[in-house]
Amino acid sequence: MLNRVLFQASRKLEMPQGRLLIFLALCFVFIALNTYALVNGLNWVAALPVLAAIFLMVFFELERAILLLAFLIPLSVNFDDIGYGLGISLPDEPFIILIMFLSLFKILIKSEYHFEVFRHPITVAILVNFSWMLITTFTSELPWVSFKFMLSRFWYIVVFYFMAIMVFTTRQNITRYLWLYIGSLSLVIMYTLIRHGITGFSRETSYTVMQPFYVAHGIYAAAIAFFIPFLAVGFVYHKHAQLGGFNRLAVLLVLTLFAAGLLFSFTRAAWLSVIGLAGVLVPLILRVKLRTIIVGVAVGVGLFLVFQNQIYYMLSKTQDVSSSDLSVHLKSAANVKSDASNAERINRWMSAVAMAKDKPLTGLGPGTFMFCYAPYQQSKYSTVISTNFGDVGNAHSEYLGPLAESGVAGLITLLILLYAVLNTSFRLYYEGRTPFVRYMSLSVMLGLITYLIHGVMNNYIESDKIAVLWWGGMAVITSLDLYHNRSKDQA
Repeated sequence: MLNRVLFQASRKLEMPQGRLLIFLALCFVFIALNTYALVNGLNWVAALPVLAAIFLMVFFELERAILLLAFLIPLSVNFDDIGYGLGISLPDEPFIILIMFLSLFKILIKSEYHFEVFRHPITVAILVNFSWMLITTFTSELPWVSFKFMLSRFWYIVVFYFMAIMVFTTRQNITRYLWLYIGSLSLVIMYTLIRHGITGFSRETSYTVMQPFYVAHGIYAAAIAFFIPFLAVGFVYHKHAQLGGFNRLAVLLVLTLFAAGLLFSFTRAAWLSVIGLAGVLVPLILRVKLRTIIVGVAVGVGLFLVFQNQIYYMLSKTQDVSSSDLSVHLKSAANVKSDASNAERINRWMSAVAMAKDKPLTGLGPGTFMFCYAPYQQSKYSTVISTNFGDVGNAHSEYLGPLAESGVAGLITLLILLYAVLNTSFRLYYEGRTPFVRYMSLSVMLGLITYLIHGVMNNYIESDKIAVLWWGGMAVITSLDLYHNRSKDQA
């Protein structure tokens, strides 16, 4: 009798009988808990419907859950201490963790995954890099710190790379994912510009006006810079790129908003990351091979290392310091003597090098830099904002940080990952079989390159605001290569 009633109800509601049964069970549990809560004054029970809705969405509608997550992350707020020295970003981090656990459960129980993903060069490189970092966790100076660091890295990779790839098997979901982040980031930019305008767009207030949504102006600017190429490609090649369902004027308006947000972020690293794209666009237009570009970069790095003392001496002559004058502020990026921010970067970089020399094979452990760098500081590089406690930040480099924390092999595996991503992106842009594949791979690759340039001076990959773009961008490139690089007739 009960089965007949459930069957008829499920037909009327156009819902599978199993899902209807779960829904009714949850309703019964909620009514029972509410009754108990009313008697005992437990107000937190009122949040259970929201939690139940999120649980059902993640379990049955993973696609919508990840797309919703892309929209929520720019609007999420960070809380530094919720107890036991732990911080959390709400509402996105609990959402991310729930997606990770339920996704792994579905994969293990139902084998619902495209396992050819694990054979892709980008995936292999990610797993090699992660595996080495995991090994260095066991040799870490602070194992508990490294464990928390790796746990955070793990759920970002699972959700924003492995599960996002499954969502991106549908082409429209790639553009939805990017535009949903752009949409909520646009709200944050408008909020920031209004607050900033009240103070006359001063440099001093530029560090905090984007709060509480972005804890640092560098993270905020890096996220904006990531989308500048995407919006520019969408505007210039609007008819062919197919990067979203908006008209050209709408794309131009959003691009203008993002340019204003980037300009008034007063983040020199982000400015330079966008300016630096010119050095990539010229070889791309000339269809230069990636290996040739890598050789050129290697030669440039080699020359820098050979003449670093002379370069440091020349830069030390620069007198411009951080200023509300935009042109002076940009010039101050070369001031490594009297600009405290730049000088402190040098201090952190030299500390990272000293740490790597001390433990070249395994480093001091993932996530440990800020807790361990103090003894490695040298007096000749110390600044007015240096601290003997070493408790005010990270290595300010996506390259020297892994070198100090995971040793030479940590840096090498990271560079191998970057090569896999760029090599795949170059191939898709040069040889892609549809305009969508060529222009999407180009725009996402350029977005990732803005962060690779920015990463010389800052490191934000462990921030949820950047992880969704970093790992998500790699997921876009992998999905384009596996599922969308087909002929026009098949697309």
